[in-house]
Amino acid sequence: MEVYSLSVCIWYFILAFGYTNGECPLGWIHFGESCYLFSTEHLNWYFAQGSCRGHDARLAEVTTKAQADFLTDLALRFNRIDNYWLGGRDDVKEGIWIWSTTDMAFNYTSWGPGEPNGNTNANCLCLYHNLKYKWDDNVCTASFSFVCEKIYHDTDEIIG
Repeated sequence: MEVYSLSVCIWYFILAFGYTNGECPLGWIHFGESCYLFSTEHLNWYFAQGSCRGHDARLAEVTTKAQADFLTDLALRFNRIDNYWLGGRDDVKEGIWIWSTTDMAFNYTSWGPGEPNGNTNANCLCLYHNLKYKWDDNVCTASFSFVCEKIYHDTDEIIG
């Protein structure tokens, strides 16, 4: 029943808000140069990262305000109380936040008030429901939903 309701929800967003493109896999939402999947599964940050890799994707890495606003808007429209893992971490050097697949320091942030709070046990980044989906540093072993991101492949090129 949960899979059916997720499918109905995804199709509702596709039809109502136009977040789709033929080159994103079914259930993924196109924005900018990427396709995004909001999971309904709850995993710790490490397993969430592995699940995204299983889809030839990564945990979402937010580099612009437009991208942050898009993800926040979708999280709010889903009208759920879930938190969502993103691909940031500071476990390599405390207080230095990097993206997990590129090891690049953040060039844009969308932290909630008082975040990151400097807790040495909170080394993974999430969109946090209680902060209206602003960023929060959280314990990596917590079980949250997650957002996967894969590069959008435009097939408008002519071959032959």
